[in-house]
Amino acid sequence: MSSSRKPPRLQSWSQLCLLSLTLILLLCIEANEAAVHSVLTYKNTSTQLGQLVTSSTLVWETYDAKNSNQLQYAVEGGKYISAEEHYPIYVCRVTIEGVNTIGHTEKIQQAHLCVAAHYKNKKYDHFDVLINKGHLGKVSWKHWRKFNLGIPVGAIRIGEVSYIARHKSPQPEGEHLQGADYNLGRLDPDGLGKIKAMVGEGEKDYDDGEVLVETEPFRYELKDIQLKNLQLEITDNVTELASGILANRDDKYILVETVLSYNYDYVQYWGSHEGVARGLPTKVFEKDSSSPAEINWGLKYTEKRLETKSVQTKLWPGTAINVTLKGNYVRLDAPYTAKLYAFYAGSEDSVSRKISAEVRKFYLKDVKLEFSAVYWFENGTFVPTTTTTSTTSTTTHATTTTGNPTPIHEPPVVLMKDMGDSNSAPGSMLDAPASNEIPQDKPDNLAEHHQKPAVAGVGLPHNAGSAITLAQTAILCCCLFTTLVSLFI
Repeated sequence: MSSSRKPPRLQSWSQLCLLSLTLILLLCIEANEAAVHSVLTYKNTSTQLGQLVTSSTLVWETYDAKNSNQLQYAVEGGKYISAEEHYPIYVCRVTIEGVNTIGHTEKIQQAHLCVAAHYKNKKYDHFDVLINKGHLGKVSWKHWRKFNLGIPVGAIRIGEVSYIARHKSPQPEGEHLQGADYNLGRLDPDGLGKIKAMVGEGEKDYDDGEVLVETEPFRYELKDIQLKNLQLEITDNVTELASGILANRDDKYILVETVLSYNYDYVQYWGSHEGVARGLPTKVFEKDSSSPAEINWGLKYTEKRLETKSVQTKLWPGTAINVTLKGNYVRLDAPYTAKLYAFYAGSEDSVSRKISAEVRKFYLKDVKLEFSAVYWFENGTFVPTTTTTSTTSTTTHATTTTGNPTPIHEPPVVLMKDMGDSNSAPGSMLDAPASNEIPQDKPDNLAEHHQKPAVAGVGLPHNAGSAITLAQTAILCCCLFTTLVSLFI
């Protein structure tokens, strides 16, 4: 007797494998998310009150011995000196009995360990390293003594109420220093304050030392911008900006003028970058711009721009033409490379770094004037050009010309001039007499004697792109594994 049911043991095995794979993937996701931790620094908003803020440039990053480039941005805590070698030691931390404890790295062959102490010195192979992303944060050791009263501005917190500090290692007289030149520890602000550092096998208190502080920039400058032309995307959108009518209601041949106004959204977004503080004032220096644009880094900048043009031509009595302003409202998307300069309060020096990001811009260019043929504004019929009738006899030839007004030459000379500042892209406006670029079978807007401004504006989408996350990959792997199990069992 045959049965289509699968053996229970085989079903249990497949379910166990599927559950194990899911747990492994979830653990990988959690480990990946826990690799980077934020850093809190002390900021005093007044002489009486202080607060902690998250640093935009410093992070605690889990040490990875396989990543040879990880320590290039690590914060130095001093030097390790011995007869055989000299090398920098970096600020690290470990969790001992639930307490975040400061320490310094020590090199063992090609890997590093964290030497930290909570009542007793010990070496740890699982630890976090303090990383200054891109070296855009200005980090320094500031001298401290207990009579300074208070926590230095920018001090980096470690633990619940203490801050990263260090003290010079004691050097026996007549002997060369062997080991780290500084003992890393913490500033305890209780009372007048003291620096606690491990010396030998015990912890010692000091009335002075150095505290690690971060000075964040107060503004940026973006220069040497290079767009990646192979990935450049430009979308043109020819837009009607404004329209009007030039009409001569006088009884003689005169100059007729009208004013056309329009507005549009000028938008630029220069992306974001790791280690660059979002929202800081930034000057953007573009090659084709006479003055830098001023934005806030990492935020979309939108400016409502208004432009006014004067349009004029000479017309005969009773005639009119329709005039229209059109422009190309452009969307530009492109990756770029540039140098970002960070400036700090109280210092004229800047720190520069080459960055890569993506720019998105919306702007107006190629503003031009279009106009219709000349027509009678009372009945909307076109004004004829020169017409001729002839009377012929055997002896004479007489030619008479009819038409009202005097024969005209088309197209008329129509001039357009700026009134006030023009923000359109260079080369976007016709300063010379325009031609009738779009011939029309009949005049437009005969009944309209007012301008029709058109607004061209496009905002940035909130979600410019998407990426497959590790969690999505895990789900796909689970589905694939389930399919394989069902095929072979």
